[in-house]
Amino acid sequence: MKKKKLLLYVLLPLLAIFLGAFVFLGWYADRVIDPYVRSLLEVTKPMGHNIEYQKIRVNLFKSSIILKDASMFPDSTLSGKDLRMEILVGEIKLTGFSLWQMLFDKTLRIKDLVIENPDVKVLLPEKVEGVVREEKIKKAGKEGSPLLTHVFLEKIIFSGGFFKLIHDTTILAKANDIRLVAQSISLVRNNRQEPVGFTYGAVNLNLSNIDLYSETGLYDLSLKEFSFDKGDSLIVLNGFRMMPKYDKKEFSRKLKFQNDRFDVKIGQVMISGIGIARFLAEGTLEISAILIDNLEADIYRDKNVPFNTNRFPLFYNESFLKIPVPILIDTVAVSNSTITYGELAAEHPVSGTISLEKFSLQMYDLTNQTNDTIDHVMNAFIQAQVMGEGLMKAELILPLTGDLHNFTCSGSIGAMQIKPLNEMLEPSLNIRFNGGKVDRMTFFFNADDNVSKGWMEFLFHDLDVELLKKEPGKEKGFLSAVANWVAVSNNPIPGKPLKTVEIGYERDKNKGIINYIWKTIQSGLVRTVIPTNKHTISRKNQKPEGSITKGEGKKKGK
Repeated sequence: MKKKKLLLYVLLPLLAIFLGAFVFLGWYADRVIDPYVRSLLEVTKPMGHNIEYQKIRVNLFKSSIILKDASMFPDSTLSGKDLRMEILVGEIKLTGFSLWQMLFDKTLRIKDLVIENPDVKVLLPEKVEGVVREEKIKKAGKEGSPLLTHVFLEKIIFSGGFFKLIHDTTILAKANDIRLVAQSISLVRNNRQEPVGFTYGAVNLNLSNIDLYSETGLYDLSLKEFSFDKGDSLIVLNGFRMMPKYDKKEFSRKLKFQNDRFDVKIGQVMISGIGIARFLAEGTLEISAILIDNLEADIYRDKNVPFNTNRFPLFYNESFLKIPVPILIDTVAVSNSTITYGELAAEHPVSGTISLEKFSLQMYDLTNQTNDTIDHVMNAFIQAQVMGEGLMKAELILPLTGDLHNFTCSGSIGAMQIKPLNEMLEPSLNIRFNGGKVDRMTFFFNADDNVSKGWMEFLFHDLDVELLKKEPGKEKGFLSAVANWVAVSNNPIPGKPLKTVEIGYERDKNKGIINYIWKTIQSGLVRTVIPTNKHTISRKNQKPEGSITKGEGKKKGK
């Protein structure tokens, strides 16, 4: 009994000392832990940014740390040439930490780091190339032993808040809801030359209800959702919207020169297989696939607006090669889409429209890193239904080396009524098709910076053509023969061989590649319909070099 009392007398003071120490640490924990956290932040400068806070609150009973009025801002070593971030947050909460590991093992282990309602600004560099270079801010360590050598965070959670993407003084994008979850974060002190090693596991980022900047001020641009998943190397954009602020008539009044008016909706853009590690290490962006689904584009042009003769549009391959980041893309595909183009010709009361329904496109093996030893091309395979009827299959081959304006185009259009095309054909051809059916149209041509040249087979029957007058009282001239010939408007004419014609067009360098292609095809329509053999290709010599797209493009083996 005496031994028990003696043991009790010994243990009670020890327990009192322990409890007193615990209460003391609990009371003064802020002062004890604060130097450890600040020591860590002195050497932890992600991409050259400082992290500071005003106050720290520690609760040993709940194993939590709260940082008040925290901020992250660029270090003085960064300039306008660098990618910079500014983050303000009223409170950062760290839960599940161990005081004893911090004091004796120099290790801070955190279960959750929770950041609510942060104000995040990302400042883009003056030149995009600044983003590509690897950001390594080397800082010599301080003499003496560091207070913390390891930091482990099971999870970082951002929620709510505001996000802004800024270039110079322009807000390119802003969102009022941030959701970020990063897991298995590890900060390990290495040496004086490389103070902090940084590793992390899964990362998921979501931004919602994003407003985008419109350079012209003529559009409202928005994105419903942006998401990034590091584990799947995946970026998904949902609900893109490009909506004109004005109707077609008012929009045209706002223009100094002719330009297209776009009304665009995109259901989803999925960018998969992003080579994040290679991009950070080498600056080369590698992407497995860019998939665009449910694109609806309504494009309109008013030709009564003055034309800009000082504008020289780039071809698609030229624009691609100008991307400042070295890029490798395995597959680009568009599916389940509709493209409508409307044009109001000068002095015409009504605009003409052509639509491509069930539109799809495929391109493979794209890169802007080219050399003379490999023949790099941008090869686009296109399928659609013209005016919801004629099945179109086309192939466009644009070079990525050599003369960028030397390209090839081929394709076919299946059976359809020709009358629905009147709205587009009347203003340019000055003729109207009152009836008739296209059986098949097949074409091929090569083109350079000046002219295009190729062939076309345009098969039709029961074509009823009416010649229109451009001006009242003006003679119809040579084309008046068309109206007298239409009674036998068939190709092939019964008892005669199929008529194949040479097609071609002298390029208008103030207009883009689509105009160049359309005018070349249009030349074949006219040369087939008019009753002359001037452009007819002999059956013995018809179909010069070239192939015809048979179906949907398939990826070629490497």
